[in-house]
Amino acid sequence: MRQTIYLRACLILLVVWLAACSSDQLSLTSEVDVQITQSGCHPMEWRVPAGQVISLKLANKTLKDYTWIMMGRPVTPPFDASDAANVFFAQQVAVGASASLQFNTPAAAGEYQVICSPLDHSAEEQSGRITVVQP
Repeated sequence: MRQTIYLRACLILLVVWLAACSSDQLSLTSEVDVQITQSGCHPMEWRVPAGQVISLKLANKTLKDYTWIMMGRPVTPPFDASDAANVFFAQQVAVGASASLQFNTPAAAGEYQVICSPLDHSAEEQSGRITVVQP
């Protein structure tokens, strides 16, 4: 009986610990660092403060020019010219280049779509998200 209670307590603690370590528990950051490789753009999910200046670092380690886009409203891939009006922020990064810049996050908290795509659209674009939270 005692052993069963002990095992249940250990199991509950393990579940709580795993939940705390899950990817849904992203820490709040003011630096977005993106590595663009042959396997895609990494990472593709961030938590940032609302209405703040964010430092964006993009490193393109591929043989294609890429663009990183934060949408003001979600779009259904593939991204095309008709979606341009919904762009909140965009930055292109050339083959083998890096870019470091800053942008202001939206003042409204919520989830915003991010698209990372080769400019020639020859590969499947990736879609991620930035969760904007009130600090």
